[in-house]
Amino acid sequence: MFEVEIKARLSDPQATEARAAELGVFEKEVGKEDVYFRRRGETDPVPIPRYRLRREADQAIVTFKNRQVNGGVEINDEVEFQVDSPYAFYKFADYLGFEPFVVKRKRSRVYRIGAVRVELNEVEHLGHFVEIEMLCDDRATVLIARTQVARLLNQLGLPPDSPEPRSYIFMIQEAYPVRYRFIDDPTLEWPFEEVRT
Repeated sequence: MFEVEIKARLSDPQATEARAAELGVFEKEVGKEDVYFRRRGETDPVPIPRYRLRREADQAIVTFKNRQVNGGVEINDEVEFQVDSPYAFYKFADYLGFEPFVVKRKRSRVYRIGAVRVELNEVEHLGHFVEIEMLCDDRATVLIARTQVARLLNQLGLPPDSPEPRSYIFMIQEAYPVRYRFIDDPTLEWPFEEVRT
């Protein structure tokens, strides 16, 4: 599965949402928490390898991506699987020598415009963004998806130079530098101690 996406910072989130509502259909409002892991001791702000555990509603899904950016459009080859217990996964990651290095929390209002998904996001520590994404089953359809995603950026009234090339994980580390230490206690909803750096 390939995900073709443009992310842009919003100066007027209400106007962008109004335009999304004119063009498409509102689907849902959702909260997501993404915990990104890297090898313990790694200092690169956007390390490879890395992976995330996403908690959304009552689901916990692990994702890792092969990410490429071309002309402001992000193309990801993604692999995902579900886990029953976030705590067990945190402990497993700790045992294998991985540690969380970024926690991304966002509230999203999601619209569907044809085959394209538009997320209007408020990201903790960063502010408002739009993500315009389309999923492709194979690489042959990626070029078509790139064109559709870029066209929709314009239809939403956003300037061509508005895409944000930096990843959320990089920007969050700049805005909220912190380290996490795993606490082996299954009664804790969030079994990590935060230390500001």
